Amino acid sequence: MSTRLRDFAPGLQHLWIGATGNETYFRDEIDRMNWIRGLIRTTALQGWTCVAFCQMTTHVHLIVDVPDRSLPTGMQRLNSDYGRRFNDRHDRVGLLIRRRYGSRRIESAADLLGVFAYVVLNPVRAGFCPRAEVWHWSSAATTLAVAADFPFVDASLVLAEFNGSTERLRSFIEARRRAYLAEQARSRRLTTGRGPWGHA
Repeated sequence: MSTRLRDFAPGLQHLWIGATGNETYFRDEIDRMNWIRGLIRTTALQGWTCVAFCQMTTHVHLIVDVPDRSLPTGMQRLNSDYGRRFNDRHDRVGLLIRRRYGSRRIESAADLLGVFAYVVLNPVRAGFCPRAEVWHWSSAATTLAVAADFPFVDASLVLAEFNGSTERLRSFIEARRRAYLAEQARSRRLTTGRGPWGHA
């Protein structure tokens, strides 16, 4: 099977990076901060805009606005820098990244909003936290103006779809969160064969 050619044209990209095998991508807070510092360096050097990021345990999601065809150069820099630091810290050898990073072009404003909600709600779906803005290792709280931990993140393209209103963006994310929880409950009932009153 042929490998799908990447789209390196300028524009918005949803990126995801995972650890190889069953390894964790972040073992502790130092790893997480090392990756964030690498992201700051990479976006500054490449002239990218970081729209959002969310660190999980085995992987990380990222939305960036790339003004040119520098996506492969920047991702090689980000991944190799973090992998080297991770291996040095944990006395590890070998590649940390699973195959190659994943990427998908964001095609429209509606697509951007859907991807943004997907990225920031990852820890909610994983059961790490009740709401997106509670997860510290994500840019959600910064974008929603409930924290200022990651000032390098610029989600103005997302906020522009809500006329700059963080409250409207929060409501949008909350609606997506509730829809996910409802779908999760439906799936659980189908799996267990039980209705809403617990009867088979």
